[in-house]
Amino acid sequence: MGPWTLDPRGPLAESISVLYWILFACAVVVLAIVVGALTYSGIKFRDRPGRVAQQIHGQNTFELIWTIVPTLMVISFTALSWQRLNFINDVNSNVAMTVKVEGRQWAWGFTYPDQPMFKLPDGTLLQAGEQLDIPVGQKIKLELTAKDVIHSFWVPNLGGKKDAVPGHTTTMWIQADQPGTYKGQCFEFCGDGHADMLVTVVAHPQNEYAAWAKTAVEEAARATSPETKAGRDAFLSGPCAGCHTVKGTTAAGKVGPELTHIASKPNIAGVLSPVNQENLTKWVRNAPSIKPGILMPKFEGVLPDQQIDQIVQWLLTLK
Repeated sequence: MGPWTLDPRGPLAESISVLYWILFACAVVVLAIVVGALTYSGIKFRDRPGRVAQQIHGQNTFELIWTIVPTLMVISFTALSWQRLNFINDVNSNVAMTVKVEGRQWAWGFTYPDQPMFKLPDGTLLQAGEQLDIPVGQKIKLELTAKDVIHSFWVPNLGGKKDAVPGHTTTMWIQADQPGTYKGQCFEFCGDGHADMLVTVVAHPQNEYAAWAKTAVEEAARATSPETKAGRDAFLSGPCAGCHTVKGTTAAGKVGPELTHIASKPNIAGVLSPVNQENLTKWVRNAPSIKPGILMPKFEGVLPDQQIDQIVQWLLTLK
């Protein structure tokens, strides 16, 4: 099932779902009683040949029932809701880690906690956009703020909504009890791009989370390294940009395939898989030897080996 509040995959969403079903069941019972009583009365006491309908007054028993029962129901619903709210608003107990979340038109940004596993070589912390990766079975506190207008963070399968307000910090928590990918979006209209302000939460098994964090830090370090910058400059100033397009850069070639998300592709030109440093290096060095007849020339011996390695480092950041 897709993003749906009534398909809970964590304790926060579960608590909301349980309360919903209790209220829904009670509402159905009340509706059935009211509609049933109206239908029965309309048929039983209607004006018809041989019987004249009469107004009946002074049914104290019925009046007490339909006053006391709804009152008890409202009190019960209030107590249940209060209990759930205390659980929902308990953001500080048993927290595994705290992630800072910033909403801006029209994307979410995440800064991971100040822990060794999230630190880059330059001392900065791991950051990500639009996708938050968390370990399964652990309570994650989110500190939300916004850069421009009010946004609202909502991942239906994992919990409720919380506004992100410019100049203020609000808090909430999420927890996924099953590995998987959970979709959500901004729930506060925030301008033209509101419908595309999506968020993805990926829950990893606890025994795999450290490996994910290590890979994420390595990729982030690659993106900010001098080698990657040199590779970007070499790509954009060399023959590569004349044939390929990379959105967000000056590379706008139309001869070769677009490379904007090359590092996320399942293969290179349909012949080399996966897309990793080794295969990209082989491809850039001598593509015709791998796929005869391709228009891309051989760069081995044309570009220095160091420059090819730098270009590959930059290509690996294009996800």
